[in-house]
Amino acid sequence: MSRILLLPLGNTDRELVQGLCFPLKETFKTPVEILEEPIELEGFYDEARSQYNSTAILLHLKHAYLSPASSEREISHVSTKLLAVLGYDLFIPILTYVFGEAELGGQAAVVSYYRLKNERYGLPPDPALLSDRLQKEAHHELGHAYGLVHCSIQDCVMHTSTYVEDIDLKSATFCGRCGEELTKKFQCL
Repeated sequence: MSRILLLPLGNTDRELVQGLCFPLKETFKTPVEILEEPIELEGFYDEARSQYNSTAILLHLKHAYLSPASSEREISHVSTKLLAVLGYDLFIPILTYVFGEAELGGQAAVVSYYRLKNERYGLPPDPALLSDRLQKEAHHELGHAYGLVHCSIQDCVMHTSTYVEDIDLKSATFCGRCGEELTKKFQCL
């Protein structure tokens, strides 16, 4: 059965995670569920960088939740996507930071709202803007998990985002071309 599983990690704001359910269900036309299974994050923390390694988190998610050995969880089916959500700063070794990461055409993705908060930039908190940014990044990373690559169209949610301002400029939807490609991929599942 096709579905999206959201996995809050660490001290994640559960209200933010809950706010992802409806938009993801509407966009991807699949059930969305929230898993409540704590994962110890210490092993993914890099003290020298004061950040968490998103690639290591992805590998752990694949092994613990999506491998054939974890089939007793009934979530290892290829059409299941697992999106971990956390409020900590993420990195991959070749970049200073990332908003999220996904396995292209795979099942696992991770997204962080750490750098999506206005407070990080000396601005007053804006819960609605934070929720909007997180929805866009969740759509983006799940788009990668469904096999979509970065899009050159600025308004497309699959457009790359280096800075938080880039996220604000794009929409939470797929452009026509990416939408068509996503529909084709769904037909293959």
